Amino acid sequence: QLIKLGIGPDDRVAICVERGSQMIIGLLATLKAGAGYVPLDPAYPAERLAYLL
Repeated sequence: QLIKLGIGPDDRVAICVERGSQMIIGLLATLKAGAGYVPLDPAYPAERLAYLL
């Protein structure tokens, strides 16, 4: 789905999920699209996450 959305080598994808299978799936999909990933901790306050994005 990332490739269909136009995500490619010059893009970054933020992943904000708890550690587990969903994170692995997101990382693999991002890498398959050729993009970089930015891991975000869902425990951070909303203001911090907004600043990072």
